[in-house]
Amino acid sequence: MRELTYVKPGRLRKPKGPTARYRAKRRRAEGPVLAAVRAKCDERDGYCRLMGLSPCSGESQLAHLEDKKRARTRGMLPEERHVTTHAAKICESHHGKYDAGKIQIALGDRGADGPIRAQEGTKVLIV
Repeated sequence: MRELTYVKPGRLRKPKGPTARYRAKRRRAEGPVLAAVRAKCDERDGYCRLMGLSPCSGESQLAHLEDKKRARTRGMLPEERHVTTHAAKICESHHGKYDAGKIQIALGDRGADGPIRAQEGTKVLIV
């Protein structure tokens, strides 16, 4: 039985465009840096850094904090963009609330590597 294919045998595929090539190049550059930051944050934070603030749900995600949010760091070098001092592992529900502005996070002198202060409504958590 023949296997289904989307390209006829002997027919060349269309080459990838400039946008696809640019995105692939950027992912190759950011990959090792981001993997190292994720590993350090996993070890430091565990499942969710804001666990005592409100109930956790969803999978654990890497959150970019304060001035290192994704939209503000486009075009930066991966080493400047992804740093442990401005990243924390938090659950999906806390990440959504942080992005919506329902949770405020304040970093100390050492950034996220030191104690952080999180506030949701009137409840304050220092971890």
